[in-house]
Amino acid sequence: MPMKTNTPKSRPNLFVVADKLLDFFLNFLIVYIYYLFAKIVYNQIDPVKALLIVSILCVFASLLYNYHGVYETMRTKTPLYFISRIFLVNSEVVVITLAGILLLIPEESANYFTTWLFMSAFFSTLVLVTKKIFMITVLHTLRLKQRNIKHILLVTDSQEMADAYMEEILNNPQFGYSVIGYVGNLNVIGLPHLGTTGNLDRILKEYRPDEVVMAFDTVRKKVITKYINICNNNCAKILFVPSICGYFKSPRQVNVVGNMPLIDIRSTPLDNAGNQLSKRILDIVGSLALIILTSPLMLFTAIGVKLTSPGPILFKQIRVGKNNKEFTMYKFRSMRVNDQQQTGWSTDEDPRKTRFGAFIRRFALDELPQFFNVLKGDMSLVGPRPEVPFYVEKFKKEIPLYMLKHTLRPGMTGLAQIKGLRGDTSIQARINEDINYIENWTFLGDIRILLLTPLHAINRHEKYAKRDKLEEQKSATRAGWKPSENTVFEEEEEDA
Repeated sequence: MPMKTNTPKSRPNLFVVADKLLDFFLNFLIVYIYYLFAKIVYNQIDPVKALLIVSILCVFASLLYNYHGVYETMRTKTPLYFISRIFLVNSEVVVITLAGILLLIPEESANYFTTWLFMSAFFSTLVLVTKKIFMITVLHTLRLKQRNIKHILLVTDSQEMADAYMEEILNNPQFGYSVIGYVGNLNVIGLPHLGTTGNLDRILKEYRPDEVVMAFDTVRKKVITKYINICNNNCAKILFVPSICGYFKSPRQVNVVGNMPLIDIRSTPLDNAGNQLSKRILDIVGSLALIILTSPLMLFTAIGVKLTSPGPILFKQIRVGKNNKEFTMYKFRSMRVNDQQQTGWSTDEDPRKTRFGAFIRRFALDELPQFFNVLKGDMSLVGPRPEVPFYVEKFKKEIPLYMLKHTLRPGMTGLAQIKGLRGDTSIQARINEDINYIENWTFLGDIRILLLTPLHAINRHEKYAKRDKLEEQKSATRAGWKPSENTVFEEEEEDA
């Protein structure tokens, strides 16, 4: 029988109030000090008038911080979540204030006020971000030491859902959650059984948990309503684990149709038109710049391919792209060809592979023509790697959520690739990283992946290609496909 909880609990309301007041004070201090500095240096600013203006700006900023979620719980949110919102609010304040300066301030003073505005916004962002990261770090440290803990009572009759919930709790001890046990009418292994649902009222009074988490595969509305009423009568906060939680892993968007809440299990950052536009602009600008920068390498590679073996310079292959549409992907040819060419696998010892072909594959020079795929719009610089139709049909039957990777343009590189998930690595692990990328996309994340990609491309040795081909050949053999005697195994696919 678990002991009654006596671990120090959180005080969220007091903490949030203190956080808001501290942000207001820091902003006020930063902005007003700059005003006073201007009074001394330029002798232009009336301190009393400055006090009023700064107060209004700081109150306005505080309201925006609250609106954009800067003061949401730091228990489960990442630092990046708060950094992005602080930056957004300060940017909004700058834009609105700048408009006021240009419209209301005399031209001879506008330059000073504009300088003041941007300097204040810069130091405000720097100080508030530093403060928020410090607070998150301190709170996580305290929770790892079993301080600032929230005690959870789990109400469930599902071993699977209990396991899924406990996995998240145990994998993230910095969240500061402690499950005291479960209430249910069926046996759930791994948790203390505090009683059946018929004893829920007594158990709530006895243990007084901070939150009650309900996780059921199926349960009637009448029964759920009964449990909710019991929790409400005991002033217990209630949270539900949706039975469809296995279909998504990131925070979802709740839509409302009239009074009916709907969970959008496919909502991703790239559903936003602004994010789509910024990603496409990066693709266009980046691919154009890289085409120009790598044009000497492409010319060298094209000449090398032409001189070392007869046949076309480019190798073309059908791949599956966004919304399951097929497109032609380009690479520099690295193998010899014949009259009955088909798509398949190569091996490291394949006699048709040219020495120059092995060289360009080693340093990923064969991938350079895909910049034109990106410019055309078939691909993106960053995204899940595209597959040939054969593997799409195969893997979508075997790998859960496999087809989610086709909800956006495939990429020349991706999160799975920079994490070393290529060759004879788990297809499931690669899909997990692809889904992680899709559901948690950020513009800065794309930049990071692009910067890390050359390190992995340069270090890629031909032995990885051999390992990739053996894995693919095993997969195809298991699927019942066998090459004919006349089949020519051209290039692909190293990243399958």
